[in-house]
Amino acid sequence: MSQVRIADPLPIEVTRPMVLLRLGYRRPAQVPEKTARLIGDIMDKGRSLLRPRAIYGTFDASTPEPGVSVISGMLRASSQSLYERLQGCRRAILFAATIGPEVETWCHELMQDGQMTRGLLADAFASSAAIALGLEVETIAARVLADEGLAATKRYAPGYGDWSLGDQAPLCALIDVGRIGITLTEDCLMLPAKSISGVIGGR
Repeated sequence: MSQVRIADPLPIEVTRPMVLLRLGYRRPAQVPEKTARLIGDIMDKGRSLLRPRAIYGTFDASTPEPGVSVISGMLRASSQSLYERLQGCRRAILFAATIGPEVETWCHELMQDGQMTRGLLADAFASSAAIALGLEVETIAARVLADEGLAATKRYAPGYGDWSLGDQAPLCALIDVGRIGITLTEDCLMLPAKSISGVIGGR
């Protein structure tokens, strides 16, 4: 089995343009002045609550037959879309990452307190942080795979296309996501909800 590594903390950058885009603003000039100030306050508070961390490992990968991908001999996925992404790959990085529960708790508290605008802005910040997780994981994966002389594919996750969300379970088991505080529901959804997982192939 591959050595599984933890990045804690995982350095991420949540930028104002990312948050504005989540809110539907394409240009800063579109944002009302009062809203702009509120977004700044939310981002300052949100950054103080972020606990970004990731866990990842590099495993042997193969596509032994059309529509089938195998990773580490334990994750066998019947998915044409995953097969197309991993075809020609001999290694694959499995990963999971989370922003931690604190930001989500804060979002829920704002909503429950009737502060709907602040709650929606906080949720946009949290979603942007989850996007930033993915960008940083891709950077790490590209570096790790390059050390093996391989080029990284685009990341892909259970639940995308025809890849069954049920394969989240063996993926998370292979890298032991509980070590960074992630758990799975019976429906294979991750908690905290602002968490990501997936595979990045190396060819």
